[in-house]
Amino acid sequence: MTEIPESQAPQSADPTPLQRVLMDRARQQAAKDQEKSPRSPLQIGISIVFALAAVLLIGGAINGFLSAMQRAMRLMDEQEKAQEAAREAERRKAPMPAYVVPEEEKKK
Repeated sequence: MTEIPESQAPQSADPTPLQRVLMDRARQQAAKDQEKSPRSPLQIGISIVFALAAVLLIGGAINGFLSAMQRAMRLMDEQEKAQEAAREAERRKAPMPAYVVPEEEKKK
């Protein structure tokens, strides 16, 4: 196996009092950083208001889009019906032949 030279070996000597104080402070600071501070009711209320505003804004935009599409579809249906009625009226106004000449007689 490989041996670690004495110069690189971990020192097992007790830390000095200054090092202990610094390590204790570092541990306390790390523990403090992990703790979450409680949120104030005002912060919670503002968050809820902004979330509701975002939902209502997006819902309103979707509702407006769907309403516009329904209006456009309704107008297209009305135009199609008007065109069909105009074609039907033209067909009724066109003279109806009393006698249709068969194709065979037309060629003679």
